[in-house]
Amino acid sequence: MGKIFIGFYSILMLMTCSTPKSKSIKVMTWNIWHGGLHGTKYNGFKKDTVNTINIYKVILREAPDVLLMQETYCCGMEIALKAGYSHSVRASSNLSIHSKYPITDTLKIFKPFNAHAAVIDLDGQQLLFVNTWLHYLPDSFEAIKKIDPDSLIANEGPTRLKEITAIIREVDSLEKSLKIPVFIGGDFNSPSHLDWIESTKEFHYGKVVEWPVSKLMLERGYTDSFREAHPDPSQTLDGTWGYFSPRDIISDRIDFVYYKSQNLKTLTSKIVMDDPEGGFFNSDHRPVLTKFELKN
Repeated sequence: MGKIFIGFYSILMLMTCSTPKSKSIKVMTWNIWHGGLHGTKYNGFKKDTVNTINIYKVILREAPDVLLMQETYCCGMEIALKAGYSHSVRASSNLSIHSKYPITDTLKIFKPFNAHAAVIDLDGQQLLFVNTWLHYLPDSFEAIKKIDPDSLIANEGPTRLKEITAIIREVDSLEKSLKIPVFIGGDFNSPSHLDWIESTKEFHYGKVVEWPVSKLMLERGYTDSFREAHPDPSQTLDGTWGYFSPRDIISDRIDFVYYKSQNLKTLTSKIVMDDPEGGFFNSDHRPVLTKFELKN
């Protein structure tokens, strides 16, 4: 009887003390538009410091573990701190990384306005996060109806493609030396070639475009988490930008959460669409929120 009891106790202790085979982490990227100060469509989007409460409400409701913020500027840091992100870093007034978990290191890569990296400790697992903002020019959507696909691709070269090529070169070097999973998120200001395909061209001015920035990401081994969760772009045509533009343009996906690791898997991913309760979604970008499974 004693031996049986001891054996049962040992098994119970092993079950209690054993390390979980996997854990989850929610990652959100959001360009909050000039510090989140813009108002509503009813007041012409005029800036007003009161309106930052709506940004706060969205962050609090979605509760990401890690938040990659662009256009932080005056108020984003304060908003995130108020929402409970005690560990945060800022590379410039434009970019900031916020985490519910400890940030153990910050890394300078490329230009501060365009990229910033941090190592975050998720219960003993080190993860590399890279926050990115690529150039807003050329603004292809201004005359996209008149520009042929080859020209659209060529126009990306001098700014966005040049920037992401340099950023990925440095991130890949870090990944090789650190040997930890990598997340890259941010405002890429460029659509995805995974979206502009034959089956969706009727929604893209009749065009199929091999957008080079997103192609480079995949060529370098990174996975578009949203498209992994929603493999058929004809079923997910909502975008992250352009949804209330006064110009006659489509809403398109230009904000992304990419990852690179065999130990990561996308569980869910969404473009956050709902206005905060009692307020207005006062950014010209919608956030992207992805929940990952991380295997030990």
